[in-house]
Amino acid sequence: MNQTTLHKYFRGDTSETEEKFILDWVEESEDNRKLFQKERMLYDITLFHNTTEKKNNNIQKRSLSITKWTVRIAASVIVILSGWTLLRENQYRKEAPLQTITVPAGQRAEVMLADGTKVWLNSKSTLTYAANFGKNNRKVELDGEAYFEVTKNTKMPFFVHTETNKIGVVGTSFNVNAYRGTNEFETILVEGIVDIYNANATKPITRLEKDEIFSSNKDNVSKRKSNANDYLRWKEGVYAFDDSSFEYLINKLEKYYNVKFIIDNNNVMDYHVTGKFRAENGVEHILKTIQKDHCKFNYSINKDNDTIRIY
Repeated sequence: MNQTTLHKYFRGDTSETEEKFILDWVEESEDNRKLFQKERMLYDITLFHNTTEKKNNNIQKRSLSITKWTVRIAASVIVILSGWTLLRENQYRKEAPLQTITVPAGQRAEVMLADGTKVWLNSKSTLTYAANFGKNNRKVELDGEAYFEVTKNTKMPFFVHTETNKIGVVGTSFNVNAYRGTNEFETILVEGIVDIYNANATKPITRLEKDEIFSSNKDNVSKRKSNANDYLRWKEGVYAFDDSSFEYLINKLEKYYNVKFIIDNNNVMDYHVTGKFRAENGVEHILKTIQKDHCKFNYSINKDNDTIRIY
């Protein structure tokens, strides 16, 4: 299979016959699957790199930082292609394989989808979508936190599926925080319109306006206005907390730094924290700052099992 044909498929430009031919070829052998995986990963990285280069022709100062960011993506993002069991919809068509992008703890990544939509992924986040994304639909699945700048297409809405809710837009900028297993879901709208649904529902439960936040945690649901800027600082490597509970803080730090907190001093759970911290300074720096400015507690770090005990 030549590279030109595969890239045509990745762009969603193949006919039904060509698509069937490619997917049959993928199933023929493990070597074919590995080649498909490799070409898909290189295509995505090249797509993002070429787009940023065009912008940087007029913004020379940003060139170095974006180039470093692109290299960081290639080095730190784990790209896993899965879902290779291709189910027949009828005798002519098959479902496309899935592509999964996973960001390790302590890292962040920027990805561009085939329709031009940009996605920023936070630490320990996973984005999954079909290899032919944009051909028949625009659906992605998110486990973690991500910021989306969705390319407008009124004929093909963009859906983000999470464990508890889904989001529908046509061309919008918004942030989603929905780590699997937490029962927590939070979306803040930066620009455009966002419809929020329950996970398997067809009718939205609410619609967000600019700077509105929708939050749900089991049976607790709320909608409020807030400044979106602080919620997006993680894209710059800054974690911002505004009168956040200590419990909320440690839950975030566990995800950002892949550590586990053990609380022996329950008094700390009554504290609230306000501040901004650079991710690169590490979890211990954050704890020392909070310990000095906000809370009275001691802590110990066990690096062998990545646990932090608060006492």
